[in-house]
Amino acid sequence: MGSEISRCVEDMTGGLELDICEQANKDEGEVAAGFLYQRPSRSKLATMKSTATGSNSRMKRSWYVLRGWPDCTLTTYKDRFSPAPNGVIHLLKCDVKAKPAEDDKFHFQVHHSSHGSRHLFAESNSEMNRWIAEIMNVIEEASAMGGMEGNLKKRGGIRLHTWQSRWFMLMGTELAWYEKPTDSFPRGHIVLGPQVTAAACDKSIGGEKCVFEIIDAARHDSKRRREFACETTLDRKYWVEAITKSIKSQQRLNRERTLSSQLSRAASMREEGEGEGGENGEEDEAGFSVSNFLKNAFGGNEDMDDGIHFPDAKEGPMQKHSSYLVWQTKYFQCVDGELRYWKSQASKEKGNKESAKIYLGEIQQGSPSINPIDHTGIYIATDTKIYSLRCESEQEAKEWLDNIAEWMRFAGMQ
Repeated sequence: MGSEISRCVEDMTGGLELDICEQANKDEGEVAAGFLYQRPSRSKLATMKSTATGSNSRMKRSWYVLRGWPDCTLTTYKDRFSPAPNGVIHLLKCDVKAKPAEDDKFHFQVHHSSHGSRHLFAESNSEMNRWIAEIMNVIEEASAMGGMEGNLKKRGGIRLHTWQSRWFMLMGTELAWYEKPTDSFPRGHIVLGPQVTAAACDKSIGGEKCVFEIIDAARHDSKRRREFACETTLDRKYWVEAITKSIKSQQRLNRERTLSSQLSRAASMREEGEGEGGENGEEDEAGFSVSNFLKNAFGGNEDMDDGIHFPDAKEGPMQKHSSYLVWQTKYFQCVDGELRYWKSQASKEKGNKESAKIYLGEIQQGSPSINPIDHTGIYIATDTKIYSLRCESEQEAKEWLDNIAEWMRFAGMQ
């Protein structure tokens, strides 16, 4: 269906070349988007039949999306309407350059010393040059923002105390690991929220000498403390510093967002005061001034820590669809990057341990969401489970969704 629609679009445009930046969805962090051709690998070419009508038939046409920081990826889809990607090229430490044209297509190469090369083809020379320029900008941005990658050992797996060699990539507030450098999708990741810390270990662990740990104070399970091993103490120093820098950068960004929000609110209240006769810099009849407002917002608020405004905690009853296919009322609380629930409010007030909790860092992209049929329902999808919740009203469901999203934004998860 998607390919038929795309052909109709091409017919309507009369084959005109569309600007790759204009086709990108800026709201989704896209920098450029458009169709490119990819040449099969040498192994695939060797297995192809020699009865092909022309060499162009060996090239695969796909929809490519270039995303900037913190993704810094070139993602390929079957067509522009496909929801799931076919593959991802991670652009950190890559190089891109033009190559000689082949088969009436304009050829360029994206190369990485560990990932290998991808050979891509555009319809025109101007389109190829635009792709090269935009990809180069993203590569430079990834380097300037402190992206980092390399081999590390991770402690865990089926045998919890064994060391596993993985390819790691640090981009923004996410530390992800892959089975090998050429993999498109990670085996796991850690969201570097404001309650995460990284530090070198002063002793050997499991036979590894150069170990550092990442502790997430928001978690209270087996993944609260993670251990990683480097080849040398210098490598360990670089990784700990890079992770710490990423966490502090996110905290600084949160402070800037908070300040911008508070200033906007202050300006709005000030305009209202001036409209009632207040003068610039002076308090109006309500006793309002921008300086006092900011002083109260950042100095007198007990919820502020070093300029960081933590989202409000939200709690209350919701129904949860159980494994017995029935709806059961539970008491929920969203706080500290977790959605926790108890059997009842009385159980929580007695200080009992929660029945379970959902760590917001494990929520998949596009979740949580409102049930499209019953607008009082909420879907939450994690890496391992899907939760179906139901509220008393649509307004209550929206409030829960907004609060969860606010905590995810605060922790750098969105």
